[in-house]
Amino acid sequence: MKKCFTLCVGMLIALTSWAQGFAFQYRGQILPDGETVIIAAEESIFGDLACETNNADNPADGLVLRMLGSAAASGTATLQITSNSLNPSGLQWCMGGACTNFGNQTSLTKQFTAGGGVTLVQFDATDIRSEGLLTATLRATIGLESHTVNIHFVNGDYDGLRALPQGAGSGKSCFDLQGRPVQRQQLRGLYIVNEGGHIRKKAFK
Repeated sequence: MKKCFTLCVGMLIALTSWAQGFAFQYRGQILPDGETVIIAAEESIFGDLACETNNADNPADGLVLRMLGSAAASGTATLQITSNSLNPSGLQWCMGGACTNFGNQTSLTKQFTAGGGVTLVQFDATDIRSEGLLTATLRATIGLESHTVNIHFVNGDYDGLRALPQGAGSGKSCFDLQGRPVQRQQLRGLYIVNEGGHIRKKAFK
């Protein structure tokens, strides 16, 4: 009887730990499973183009994995590059503090430990030397729970590509950093703006 009780308590603790869950978060917003984050290329003061999920000045405001409970947990994450015409010379993924350069690889898997708060998920394409599109899928699994986020890095003209929201292919349109269409009137902050098919991040004051 005592062994049975101990086993039941152990299972309850394990289930409680799993039930606390986790989610991907981008710029302070919890992402639905399978959500796509669209990140347009930005030019540095030196003229270099790069796409980064996490701003160097405030990386925790970018793409993170958030534990919904207070306990730490170990998990597995796989980053799969599904297509790439962007041709960056630097492609790097950091998960839980461990960073890896992709090189010619199209898939990487890492073990990581997520604390009680947020774990940075940094995925960077630097020194972009061409117009193009890079799409990647990140899948994280902790216990019995898995979640996916799609990441699209964009530089240039993408008329008609399904990777962008409907209406982004021509004319003038504006999207928030999750790729959702917004009205341009009275905008403040950073947005993805398409003007005649040329897509860039733009700050509105």
